[in-house]
Amino acid sequence: MWQVFIEPNDVLLFRDGKPFAAGEDHRARSCFPPTPFTMQGVVRAKVLFDSGVSLADYAYGASSAQHLIRKIGTPDKGYGQLRLRGPFVAKRSDDGHITRYFPLPADVAKVGDRPVLVKPLLDRVFIDNRPLEDLHLLWAPTQEPLGETRGWLAEQEFRKYLKGEEFSITEESELLIREPHLGIVLDNERRSTQEEKIYQMEFLRLRKGVGFLLEVDGIEPFRPPKGFLQIGGEARPAYYEVLSSLLPPLPLPNPLPQRVKIVLLTPAWFTGGWRPRGTNWGQFFNGNVRLVSAAVPRAQSIGGAFVDDMRRRGDFQKTVRRFVPAGSVFFFESDSSVAIRGGPFTETPGDEGDFGQIGFGCAVITSW
Repeated sequence: MWQVFIEPNDVLLFRDGKPFAAGEDHRARSCFPPTPFTMQGVVRAKVLFDSGVSLADYAYGASSAQHLIRKIGTPDKGYGQLRLRGPFVAKRSDDGHITRYFPLPADVAKVGDRPVLVKPLLDRVFIDNRPLEDLHLLWAPTQEPLGETRGWLAEQEFRKYLKGEEFSITEESELLIREPHLGIVLDNERRSTQEEKIYQMEFLRLRKGVGFLLEVDGIEPFRPPKGFLQIGGEARPAYYEVLSSLLPPLPLPNPLPQRVKIVLLTPAWFTGGWRPRGTNWGQFFNGNVRLVSAAVPRAQSIGGAFVDDMRRRGDFQKTVRRFVPAGSVFFFESDSSVAIRGGPFTETPGDEGDFGQIGFGCAVITSW
């Protein structure tokens, strides 16, 4: 495995999953950070252009491109040997130290200006009409009103969160600025503008030193280890650097306690919306577990329009799916010792390449 840090040289555009046609829709929003779909495209493009294989040979699956297809796959035949984890937001300081930032977990609420953790209420102290009787409500031991909070946790603060210690939250504005840009549709035949078709695109201007950390496996590191690539909508330039030493992994309890919670670091997809097929959580563990509670924010739509390969030369809509967003928290309990299987915490639709292979379902485990 190797890690690469990607720092943009310009504003970025990462479209959300909502369809958008300039002039027909007024506003296109950007999601932050980019999804694993975007980052596998960045890696694929870099490897493809560096290989010397022509785009036509790659698109048609020519014999000269077979070694490359085995490495990175094709848009309709999976991802080959490529394995990704992330992307993770990261910031490089002036002395070169890189700090990862993780989305604020959904079990964090606010009492005044102080963050607090909510936990499953195991004792039934009142009667309710919950449709899922086996799940417990989340609560915090306070009589003050709880407020919603958003933001990011720097790695050292995230480690405090995992230990149940006090931590501080980083606001999104400390990492980036959202910049709305106005545009107008051009009439190429008349060589003029269509004044009735004005639209707005939301670009992201990352703060100094802020970029994305990606863990890569299955293929050789980029050569040279430093250089430039293209990323996001409009293929904006970014500087990349393959790290000479790996950043340490987050801690994993060993053995797992009887009460564990899984915090998603990247989005995940499940057959049942926020639950796997047949509510089979056991596929992610060695041993029997039961879901006690969950803190799941609103679903994140990922997908949208993209250009098909060179055989069809047409635009069409990639399937838009609803993902469980990063920061979601799942609380589990077991009667005996269990172990995590070690794979990604996600499922994959039958007509898609393995989502976990390109970075969906990255998670961290701790006790509650």
